[in-house]
Amino acid sequence: MSKSIKNILKLALVFGIGFVFLYFVFEDVDWDLQLNKMRNAHLGWLSLGIGISVVSHWIRAYRANLLYKAIGYKVSNTNSFMAVLIGYMFNYFIPRAGEVSRCASLTKTSQLPIDKSLGTVVTERLVDLLMLVLVLASIFLLQFELIWNFISAYLPDLNKGLSLNQSVLFGIFVLLLIVLVVKRKQVLNMGPVQKIMTLLQGFKEGVLSIFKLEKPLLFIFLSVAIWVGYILMMYFCLFALESTAQLSFINCLTVFAIGTIGVVLPAPGAGAGTYHFFVTQALVLFGIAKADGLAYATLVHGSQMILLIVLGILASIYVMVQKRNMSSENQVKL
Repeated sequence: MSKSIKNILKLALVFGIGFVFLYFVFEDVDWDLQLNKMRNAHLGWLSLGIGISVVSHWIRAYRANLLYKAIGYKVSNTNSFMAVLIGYMFNYFIPRAGEVSRCASLTKTSQLPIDKSLGTVVTERLVDLLMLVLVLASIFLLQFELIWNFISAYLPDLNKGLSLNQSVLFGIFVLLLIVLVVKRKQVLNMGPVQKIMTLLQGFKEGVLSIFKLEKPLLFIFLSVAIWVGYILMMYFCLFALESTAQLSFINCLTVFAIGTIGVVLPAPGAGAGTYHFFVTQALVLFGIAKADGLAYATLVHGSQMILLIVLGILASIYVMVQKRNMSSENQVKL
């Protein structure tokens, strides 16, 4: 089987899983009613919310440049932003592929080694995880009863699954640990392991870049600004529909907290289906009808998806042009 056919089959599988998720979310939906609700949406508020999310993406790119500079690489804000857009675009097609594609684009436009850029991505993810925990903890305290009632409805089934998975993973971990201890010298001298060790060295440099920052306070400020932007995006989008416009900012924080579960879960289409489910269920807590909640989730997710795919395509063209120009310059120098 050729490589191209394998890639096509992989994409087909990803899309197939995505369609399954969406089918269970939309199986009982009155499409005429849904389309009518979305057609009557206030595009001004929706555009404002989505525009704020794009600004958050630019801030992410600017923040990343602080890490690149810390490991000795100068990347323009434009190249960094284009890489972020490409990463978001790929996440809609292949779950978690955005990080690799983002780093690959930086290699083409800024000669930033992919192992080091991946290290900085891990640093960003750790910082974002910390910010997410702080945001969710604050929201959890503000709306404890509502969120706990929502979580407890699904907790029993989750606990059973986690218990089994943790046991299997622990057994595999112990077995691998025994093999590594007994055969450590042979393992370390293997060619593939040596290559991995070399890659890990660059990866480590990228991860440790946070300790070399020239402006740590600016990095913290930008990290906070990114998440404030995400929350404001959801808040202003609430005004796009008459049925959700009356919700308060505190209510929006709760919807954001629960909706984040759908984004974090490894689902195709950057949360297609899972995001819709959790946001809809969160809005139901505040008396919003399921049809209205689903219309809101579809508007937010769909508008972002369309915009980021379009911007990602344009960013990809930009990267290809930049790479071609750099190749031409190198040939002239030779």
